[in-house]
Amino acid sequence: MTVPNPKGRDRFSSRLALLLAALGMAVGAGNIWRFPRIMGKFEHGGTFLIPWAIFLFTWSIPLLLVETAIGRKTRRGILGSMAVLMGRRAWIGSFVALCTVGIMAYYAVIAGWCGAYVVESIRGAALSLDYAGAKAHFLEVGQGWIAAGCTIAAFLFAAWFVNRGLGRGIELANKVFLPLLFVLLLVLAFVGLGLEGAGDGLSWMFSLDMDELLASPRPWLEALSQSAWSTGAGWGLLLVLSIGARDRGHAVGDAVLTGVGNNLASILAALATIPAVFALAPMLAPGKPVLEVLQDNGPGNTGMAMIWLPRLFARLGAAGPWTSAAFFTALTFAAATSLIAMVELGTRCFMDLGWPRGRAILGCLAVGLSWGLPSALSLDFLGNQDWVWGLGLILSGALFVLAIAHHGIDRFRREWITDEEGRPGIGPWFGLVLALLIPLQFLALLGWWFWQATTWEGVSPWDPRDPYSIATCLAQWGLAFLLLFLLSPRLPGRASEPGGG
Repeated sequence: MTVPNPKGRDRFSSRLALLLAALGMAVGAGNIWRFPRIMGKFEHGGTFLIPWAIFLFTWSIPLLLVETAIGRKTRRGILGSMAVLMGRRAWIGSFVALCTVGIMAYYAVIAGWCGAYVVESIRGAALSLDYAGAKAHFLEVGQGWIAAGCTIAAFLFAAWFVNRGLGRGIELANKVFLPLLFVLLLVLAFVGLGLEGAGDGLSWMFSLDMDELLASPRPWLEALSQSAWSTGAGWGLLLVLSIGARDRGHAVGDAVLTGVGNNLASILAALATIPAVFALAPMLAPGKPVLEVLQDNGPGNTGMAMIWLPRLFARLGAAGPWTSAAFFTALTFAAATSLIAMVELGTRCFMDLGWPRGRAILGCLAVGLSWGLPSALSLDFLGNQDWVWGLGLILSGALFVLAIAHHGIDRFRREWITDEEGRPGIGPWFGLVLALLIPLQFLALLGWWFWQATTWEGVSPWDPRDPYSIATCLAQWGLAFLLLFLLSPRLPGRASEPGGG
C-alpha cells in the first residue's frame, strides 16, 4: 500500500535509504567498544553470543517492529504518536522521548571523544603512554573544556544534517558514513586477524561451554542488556525515521533487517578488536590475562577503547598511529550516525508541538547543550546520566507495550502492522510477545540491574545522592514523569487521526 507523497513532504528516496538510516541509528559506539568488553566477562565468547542472538528476536526485533509500524502509520514524532495511541495519558508514554533526549545529551560527549581521539592517534599522543599515563591523558581530554568544545562540535555536525531533512540530510549522512564505517571495520579486522596469536582470539569468540551458559542467569541478562541498548529498540529512533518511509508495507522486513544488520556489525566490530587484543596484549602486559584487558572499564567505561587499544596499536610500529586513527574514525562515524538520529528525534518533539523544523532544531540544541555540557565537564555526572537513562530505556520499551495495550494489542497488529496490500503483516502470536514476553523480560532485566546496584562496593543503593544508586534512578524518573504531567496540557492532543501522507 503506497502512501501518497505530496509536494514538499519529506521522505527517504527509497526503502534502501530508510534501511541505511535505520542501520546508522542502531550501529553506534556501543557496538564497537561495549560489545567486546561485555563478551570479555565470560570464559568463552559463545556463552554470551548465544543468548544475545536469542534476545534479538524476543526483545529487540519486536520493539523495532512496533516502532516502524507506529512511525509509518502516524507520520508523527514520539509526542504525537503517543497522543494517537494513549489520548490524554500520552504524557506517560512521552517519557520515551525524554529518556532518549537525556541519552542524546551525553552521547554527544562520547561522539566528541571519538573525534578527538582521531587527532590524538595521528599525533601519537595516546600511543606511547603506560597505563597510568593513558588513563590520565583520557581524563584530560574526556572532561573539561576540550570535551565541551568537542560536544558542541558534535551537536552542530548532527544538526546540520537534521536541518536538511530526512531525504537530503539524514539519508546523505548514512549513504556516506555507514559504508565507510563498514569498510574501516573490515580493514581493521583484516589487520587484526593477520597478527600472530590472533587465532586464539577468534577461537575464544566462538567457543562455548554449556556449563557456563546454563549455570547462571548472568550471561542471559548481560546479553539481553546488550541487545536492548545496542539495537536502539524502544528508544523511539526507528519510529521517527519511519516517518519518512514511502510505503506502509515492509514493516516486518525492515525491523528484522535492522536488528540482524546491527548484530552483524557488532560481530564485525568484535573481529576488528578482539583478535588484535589477543595478539598484542601479551607483549604489552606480560602476565596480565587477556580477558582482563577486554573487561577493563576505565573512566567513563572506556578502558579498552580509549586506554588499551591505542597502546596496543602502538605495537604495530609505524602503522600504529594510522591503525589507531582508522579505529577511532570508524568509532566516530558510528557515533555520528546514531547522534543524528537522536537529534532528529528531539527535533520531532518540537515539531509535534507545531514548531517549524528550523526553530525545532534550535530548541533541540538548546536542550541538548544545557543537559549535555555538564557531562562534558564531569565524568562523574556523565556516569550518573548513563546509569539513569540507560536503565530508563528498559522502561521505555515497556511503555511502548503499555501504549499499544491502551490502544488494543490485536487491533494494533491487524491495522498498524500491514503488508503492501493492507493486510495484517504478522500473526496473532505477536500479541503474546507484546503482552507476555516483553513485560517478563522488562521485569527480569530491571530487577537484575537494581539487584546489582545493591552489591556494588561503595554504592549506597537507597541514597539518591549516590550517582549509581537505585534511588537516583527512581528520583530522576519521578521528576521526569512529574514534568511531563505538568506539561501534559501543552502536549499534542488527539484532535486529528493518524496521517497517511
